[in-house]
Amino acid sequence: MRHYLGLFAALLMFAGAASAGDFPPVKVQKINDRVYAMLGPHDPPNKENGGYMNNNLVIIGNKGVILVDAGSHKDVAEHIDKAIKTVTTKPITHVLITHHHADHNLGLSYFEGAQVIATEYCAKQIEDNGRGSVKWMERNTGRNLRNTDPVVPQTRIAMLSRQAMEIDGIKLELISTGTAHTDGDMMVWLPDDGVLASGDILVHDINPQFREGNLKKWIAVVDDQILKLPLKTVMPGHGDLMQRQDVVDFRNLIAGFYKTVEDIYKSGGAESDVRKKLDMAKWQSMARFDDMMGGNISKVWLEVEEANF
Repeated sequence: MRHYLGLFAALLMFAGAASAGDFPPVKVQKINDRVYAMLGPHDPPNKENGGYMNNNLVIIGNKGVILVDAGSHKDVAEHIDKAIKTVTTKPITHVLITHHHADHNLGLSYFEGAQVIATEYCAKQIEDNGRGSVKWMERNTGRNLRNTDPVVPQTRIAMLSRQAMEIDGIKLELISTGTAHTDGDMMVWLPDDGVLASGDILVHDINPQFREGNLKKWIAVVDDQILKLPLKTVMPGHGDLMQRQDVVDFRNLIAGFYKTVEDIYKSGGAESDVRKKLDMAKWQSMARFDDMMGGNISKVWLEVEEANF
């Protein structure tokens, strides 16, 4: 009897180990000889994708790899790392976190020994709310994430700053944008490559999430910071790689959203009128419509109301 119980337990352990790596494939896209995009699925964290749903930028230096964002939890980070190993055997020495949302930072515990850099705001949010983010990810994926611990970035860049640095032979700029998608967004600009990792300030063919930022300021960040860069390629936080025209199209889309809400408010309309006035077919054609639209309308309505109080 003990033998069968032991065998049953071993089978359960084996099944758990197998399912732990059962994620959608990483879409590896070469940008140039030293920069690769690892593109994930579009849906929010769920049982089907196991929490794997964001993009990562891989920058290959002289001796190691600089990684932008870390994935949703430790097993997702391992999944991404296997894809990274198909393009380089160099170790990951630095991880740059674009913002504090769980899908961008909870994989940090996998990259032991790497130097982690983020904005002051992002680091503080991870420090204060990281454990709650793990619980949130568990609820959404149905996974036990006891192997995942929040990691607070050691290096914090000042808010509203633009810091040029060289890491392992790679010139880059860390751009703390101020409030856009969140209050502590950071973009990574590679001037020699013309490549920008935007975090969730930009997404491609996906409904963005407005609920923790400020849409009017967000539009200004795109106008005054992103579109003034000599962009060749943009890796958004979610979705396929973007070119300059894609960024312009995204900017016009979110600006149109804000203007629609503002026009309705100023004309004495109601929040419920927004769905009637927006080009809903356009928004419905993009991923995450059902997850985002209701909250986005409510958030921007409150923002416009406050601006016109």
